[in-house]
Amino acid sequence: MADKSKLLALVKKRYTWDLSGYGSVSWRKETKVSKKTESDAITKEEEQSFKEYSDALAYVKDVISPAFMRVYPDKIRVNNTYAKTYFIYAYPNYLEGNWLSPIINWDTKYDISLFVYPIDSWKIQKYLRKRLTELNSERSMNADKWIVNDPAVDAQIQDVEELRHNLTRWQEKYFHLSIYITIYSDNEEKLNKIWNDIETILAGRNVLQQQSYLRAEQGFTATWPFAIDELGVFRNMATGAVSTAFPFSSSTLSHEDGILYGVNTHNNSLIIYDRFKAENANMCVFAKSWGWKSFAVKLEILRALMLGTDVIVIDPENEYKNLVDSIWGSYLDVSLNSNQRINPFDLPLKLKDQDAKPWDLLRSWVIALLGLMNLVLGKMTPLEESIMEKAIITTYSLKWITFEDDDIVGKEIPIMKDLESVLETMDWASTLQKKLEKFTSGIFSGLFSKRTNVDLWEGLQVFSVRDLDDILRPSAMYVILNHIWNKVKSSSKNRLLVIDEAWNIMQYEDSAKFLFWLVKRARKYKLWVTTITQDVEDFIGSPYGKPIVTNSSIQLLLKQSTASIDALQDIFKLTDQEKNILLNSAVGQWLFFAGTEHVAIQVIASYFEEKVITT
Repeated sequence: MADKSKLLALVKKRYTWDLSGYGSVSWRKETKVSKKTESDAITKEEEQSFKEYSDALAYVKDVISPAFMRVYPDKIRVNNTYAKTYFIYAYPNYLEGNWLSPIINWDTKYDISLFVYPIDSWKIQKYLRKRLTELNSERSMNADKWIVNDPAVDAQIQDVEELRHNLTRWQEKYFHLSIYITIYSDNEEKLNKIWNDIETILAGRNVLQQQSYLRAEQGFTATWPFAIDELGVFRNMATGAVSTAFPFSSSTLSHEDGILYGVNTHNNSLIIYDRFKAENANMCVFAKSWGWKSFAVKLEILRALMLGTDVIVIDPENEYKNLVDSIWGSYLDVSLNSNQRINPFDLPLKLKDQDAKPWDLLRSWVIALLGLMNLVLGKMTPLEESIMEKAIITTYSLKWITFEDDDIVGKEIPIMKDLESVLETMDWASTLQKKLEKFTSGIFSGLFSKRTNVDLWEGLQVFSVRDLDDILRPSAMYVILNHIWNKVKSSSKNRLLVIDEAWNIMQYEDSAKFLFWLVKRARKYKLWVTTITQDVEDFIGSPYGKPIVTNSSIQLLLKQSTASIDALQDIFKLTDQEKNILLNSAVGQWLFFAGTEHVAIQVIASYFEEKVITT
């Protein structure tokens, strides 16, 4: 057997492909040169080897060609598939934009082709002058005969003059527009049903269509990617009319900037969305357990970080540790055994968006501390709240922080132990002082009783509350949210705050109220809040659950259980089709709501992204 590489070289040099046949590919030998060189000479053995090699080739057309194709007067059959082609031949006087959207979004197998042929302006101007002369002549003849003027003639004259004006000023151009639709099915009955549905949609817009009878093969070719229009059925249209038939206008979400959330499962368009350009970019994520909600949110976090957005996460289950380790973020362990502490008495810096009065900061923080004490000590009575309020104000004043001067620069910030000392000196405060001892010198000491030794750096910051006892988790999350809020108000930068398992916060009125207040005010400081929960009914059952959803214009709904789907359908006004998607969706399939846009998407993660965010 001769060397294979040599045979291939001979093939490339002395033979070319002949693609003129339909069923196979043949070889066509090139014109022989008058004088052979030594390198061109081949032996009989090489000729025989080449013949065996070429006979064994699987030619391209043999692979892609169907077993058979039969052409009928009204359709084409390719193997076991039937195809019919229809063309649009008439349109109404007015078509709204996106009129093809119901067909583009139709959940069936079809091909659609649009052919747009530009026409020289001078040609159409010549025709319009002739047409305008005819119309004016008709109107003059009717006037001479005392015939009542025809409104249709006046309308045509007005349209022609307007078009001439736009063409002269280059505000419009003129085109021939051809639209062909080919539908497919495995039997003729389904084929007819599909077209009846499409025909109904077109008829509702006064768009007339007709089947390419006796020209089935030409119609079939027109909708394939050959760019060949053998039917030649067109309608003259100006630029504005042609633009209404633009086909890429199906339900989608796509910004020039932003991050990739997934692929539209309906039309395979990319869902690229920039939350910071939305009027309200707070987001709620609802999914049942093992619904891949954390996967979806971590993918958004990873891509947001690449665009320079700071991300803060409250992690109740240590699910974000791997993500932090991979991208060099900050991981803060909030627990009794941790060395990282947050002082709940830390005052925020001066507000950057307004001229704050001297007492504003201290007053707002006293209110926040009262909410914390209701969580730490249990629900206080009105008398106890009054005592606690005076004790907190006194605690700050002992550090020279008062309503007259609440500037904290150069001043010492009090701690929980200072509040306990003040309560010891007050009447009717012994009960509160005894309850507070647990957090200053008792079993919970250290968690809230020391000075802050952590800071929020740029990039990704994760607060882990996994190792907190259930009794401490609500109050700890309340303190963390306040600490984050202080940092957010002190600087203006795009940030995302992700609160995983938000139903833990919604169980307690004070923390739920604070979260609602945070969601409402975050927009002013370029902070967008993402709440994640699997217990939909617990979240919505809170008095602040529905308002939080209302103030979140973005919702990400993953697979739901039958027990919670009715509640979601009532809140988000889901259609029956969207309800079925949530009940039967596969892994990684979501419903993405952004304002009035509802899109079903499939998450797409790269190999590296999947390795980083999968736990």
